[in-house]
Amino acid sequence: MKINTNMNTQFLYFFLLILLGSCSIKPTDTEKAETAAEGCLNPAYAADLKTQLENGMRGKVKFIGETETLSSISDKMSEYIIPAMSLAVIKEGQIEWSETYQNAELAGNQRLDCISIFQAASLSKPVTFMAALRMHAAGEIDLDKNIRDYLRSFQLPKGKQTIDNPVTFRNLFSHTSGINGGGYQGYNRNIDMPSDVDILMGNDGVNSAAIEVVWSPNQTLVYSGGGYTLAELALQDIYGTDFSEIMKKWILNPANMKNSEFTQPLPASYSDRVAKGHTQSGEPLEGGWRNHPEQAAAGLWSNARDLAKFMTEIYNAYQGKPSIFSQSDVKSMIRDEREGHIYGFIVNRTDDDLAITHYGGNAGYRTAMTISLTTGNGLVYLINSDNGGNLGNEILLSAAQVYGWKQFEQNQLHRKEIDTEILKTLMGEFKWNDQINLNMRYDEKEKLIALNFPNGDEYKLVHVIGDELDFVHPNTGIEVSFLQEDNFNSFSLYGQKAVRQ
Repeated sequence: MKINTNMNTQFLYFFLLILLGSCSIKPTDTEKAETAAEGCLNPAYAADLKTQLENGMRGKVKFIGETETLSSISDKMSEYIIPAMSLAVIKEGQIEWSETYQNAELAGNQRLDCISIFQAASLSKPVTFMAALRMHAAGEIDLDKNIRDYLRSFQLPKGKQTIDNPVTFRNLFSHTSGINGGGYQGYNRNIDMPSDVDILMGNDGVNSAAIEVVWSPNQTLVYSGGGYTLAELALQDIYGTDFSEIMKKWILNPANMKNSEFTQPLPASYSDRVAKGHTQSGEPLEGGWRNHPEQAAAGLWSNARDLAKFMTEIYNAYQGKPSIFSQSDVKSMIRDEREGHIYGFIVNRTDDDLAITHYGGNAGYRTAMTISLTTGNGLVYLINSDNGGNLGNEILLSAAQVYGWKQFEQNQLHRKEIDTEILKTLMGEFKWNDQINLNMRYDEKEKLIALNFPNGDEYKLVHVIGDELDFVHPNTGIEVSFLQEDNFNSFSLYGQKAVRQ
């Protein structure tokens, strides 16, 4: 089995694999007007393909010689114990349809609709960056200026940065600032949130490490929530106002994202509209959700339709159509691609198609948004469950099949039987990429091994034919290869080694 060595740094913390599609009758202006006034978009012209997508759930891996069984969104929400999902499909640069799905078995007293809001998690980051890009274009900030020149309420500790190679907005947003990596857990709603300065310094009561410039800026691509929190503080120091107000002015209002909010804690007036977060077992989070004072990194509340508006603005700008962004700024952004990433977006190139994708994961929520800058086809989902990545993968694969997208096709692999005693020898604790603790356990009931991440995500692995002792997670396509050269005491994941502890 060939391992993909272009490691997706998004998985260094959130560990999500989501994948990204024919013709339909174009909507008339009247049809658009009739559907635009409602929270959900369900025009008649989109109904057939919508139904096909809803009933075409499939995994990333198709096992050769085995019959593939498709499922419905409803069935999968029950299987994965998922309470709700906000979904929007984009076709040729326009929102084709949107829907909020709810699992009646888990709904309780909560009734959601298409103006209900979910935590967008790390989708907050590209929204923040694109706001800053507009500030830069307006001459309000300089993305390439030393960040210390903007900071008033915090002094960045001395590290690997220098006068000639400083930390800047640009390398903060592109995850190349050299600041230590990682994401955020959020805070229970019954405790006071720490300030940005507290978070950056790692003060008492903070559940994340203090930031440090541990690599020379622009040297290493490492996904860093702390970098975005530093940028958040710098913007507040520049404008002298709360981050949420800055984002309203520079991105939410211009993009007509009427159901989106960066304010933390969430205003009480929004509480009834929240899709409460849930654990893997289907239990609601204590208090319904966690607060995220790290607004730029993880604090956006939104829904699929609003984030689809955001993504279409990027597409329109790239194509030279009317947009809140300029074509030159978006194309310049694309030219800054590094190791398959653009300011946190993952770059998908298939034949002549160029697509950008971002994923997110807060406690109780899993999210993703993607769009082809070539065709204007894309999709956004927000799911209020720690199991959301499973459903999300299948949503995007179904969309790719139904709408004829070029990227994110299924992998075809041969399943291979393996002795359970061999599987048991693979159990243990591993350190991945010298950073993250992973656990490999043996599932006695299903007679397979399962890879467990610190955030609670679990991937049950199937043995397949390959060059090493190779496994795959059928839903996501995550590939794990135990290495013979290390007597199977290490394995490869996204081209990075995990070593037994």
